[in-house]
Amino acid sequence: MPRDLGRNLRYRIELRKRAQGDAGFRRAMLTACKHDILFFFAAWCWLYEPRPRKTEDGITLPNIIPFIPWEHQIPIIREIDEHLGFRDIGMEKSRGEGASWMAVLFSLHRWLFRQMSAIGLVSRTENAVDNPDDPDSLFWKLTWEVEQLPKWMGGVKDKDFKRTLSDHTLKNLRNGSTITGYAATGDVASGGRKLFFLADELAKFPRGPDREAMASTQHVTESRFVVSTPKGSEGAYYELMHEPSNMVKLVLDWQMNPTRNRGLYTFVDGVPVAVDPVNNPLPDNYNPPTKKILDLFSRLRRKGFVLERRKRSPWYDRECDRPGATPQNIAQELDRDYGGSAYRFFGDEFFHAAEKTVLQPVSRGVVTYHPETLEPEFQTTRDGPVQLWCNLDVQNSPPESTYVVGADISSGLGGSYTSNSVVEVVDVLTMEQVMEYAINTVSPTEFAEHCVAIAKWFHDAYLIWEANGPGAAFTNRAKALSYPNVYYRSVLWRRGSKKTKEMGWWSDTRTRQALFGEVRRRVAAGTLKLRSDSLVKECQQYQVVADQIIHTGAAKTLDDSSRGQAHGDRVIAMGVCLHGVADRPLTKVKADEVRRTKIPYGSMAWRQQEYEESLRAKDDPWDARSNWDLALRR
Repeated sequence: MPRDLGRNLRYRIELRKRAQGDAGFRRAMLTACKHDILFFFAAWCWLYEPRPRKTEDGITLPNIIPFIPWEHQIPIIREIDEHLGFRDIGMEKSRGEGASWMAVLFSLHRWLFRQMSAIGLVSRTENAVDNPDDPDSLFWKLTWEVEQLPKWMGGVKDKDFKRTLSDHTLKNLRNGSTITGYAATGDVASGGRKLFFLADELAKFPRGPDREAMASTQHVTESRFVVSTPKGSEGAYYELMHEPSNMVKLVLDWQMNPTRNRGLYTFVDGVPVAVDPVNNPLPDNYNPPTKKILDLFSRLRRKGFVLERRKRSPWYDRECDRPGATPQNIAQELDRDYGGSAYRFFGDEFFHAAEKTVLQPVSRGVVTYHPETLEPEFQTTRDGPVQLWCNLDVQNSPPESTYVVGADISSGLGGSYTSNSVVEVVDVLTMEQVMEYAINTVSPTEFAEHCVAIAKWFHDAYLIWEANGPGAAFTNRAKALSYPNVYYRSVLWRRGSKKTKEMGWWSDTRTRQALFGEVRRRVAAGTLKLRSDSLVKECQQYQVVADQIIHTGAAKTLDDSSRGQAHGDRVIAMGVCLHGVADRPLTKVKADEVRRTKIPYGSMAWRQQEYEESLRAKDDPWDARSNWDLALRR
């Protein structure tokens, strides 16, 4: 078979011309396609590729191109053809290697050339399986491919084959074969029988339905053809590809692709060196690297890419350099890295900024309070649960400022697997963390009293807490205490559309992700100064797995009720606190005040400020500055 694009197209034209007027030749072609699937692919099948591509000669390829298998695809195609229908087959692939098209073409081949074949296609949603307006859906690819074949091979719609959108089927009226589409559920083709089942992008199926779909199809067919790019080190796809079994396991990697591995190289002593310098040398701008290429390497390192200890190519470097590309999504989509596709939510930029602002506490202790009035008092102790990063005045009170107190509440049962109830306090004027209080032996009701006392101590600070879960008991007690300066959220009244207000912030998966994102953004931008080393270390325990933020400590807990959920902890309390900061933005007058306090001592601006204040003092002999003000200016 001619593999060059021009020669292959001319070959196809000659085949079609001869078949048009020669019935015997048509029968010979059908026999050849039935028994040689590579001939069927390379002589009669096509691809729809909306992304523009160029040949080595700089010619832009059309959107519709002949399917000419690459050299590394040929042994994969032969092995699939040998086992399809008889054994489970798992294919692990880099993104863009044509595996989904290959799977669709295998389905088409059996549908055309094997009598009474029953084939199932399953994907994560109904639209992913069958959407006549979406070229990414499996049935769009399938029906489009049938239409590209000559009528004597593919047939005439409604005469030789029937397409039914309502039940997602394609029926071959000439030989009785059918292809049926399914969404991932627990009863995929329950009670039926299939030649094989294609599960496309199984790693991206919802967790739960992915395992259910695999369990349901096991007793429907002898052969499940699973094709996917990795996505996290858990789920049905990860388990299928890693557990020992009789599954045939295949790999399609970008490093095998001749359009992507040109100039394949590794770093040796900081310099790119070709893997095969004779047959696949480095391009001129990499040997030696030009300034433009050196700048590219610098950009990639700043984005967190490790250039050493892996094979790379100029194409791979361009993919890493694209806007939005991260080491995590490149690891997942191109390097087939199951572990790399799970990554820390708080990245290197966050930790570099946070580590610069972490400080030892100024003092530690406990906040006690009057049992009736909740009037607070701070007592210094060596190992107290309250950590402070501000100096107290002569009355043992924090400096006058605007504060927000954020709280996250646990059950308070104590023990190794009970998360902390946490209070975080932020000075809104300076956006510094000034206090942290973490304890796991106080009930939500009692913790509400602690929080109100702390808010009073911080000059009647704005109090906000997470209201769902254990926060419900906290909320009830907060209402009884009648502390006025608290966060209220707007909610719809159950019996109508009237809006009312309820105490406390309510969390769900979406709002928690936004909460964590705000902590990450502010710290990385330098607009929030974290002081607690424990808080920064807890940030290291959050990973993104399958688009979900997971607390690794919670994921490993022995308590099934909390497995996979983020524990009540310092990070959530700080995020809730920032939500309160946003709800009570700083006024312009106070913002001006904090800007004045940040004027460097001895600077021209400082001397000008001192001069203006001295003029005001001549008009009024009273010096309104407090001892605290004077202490700040020392």
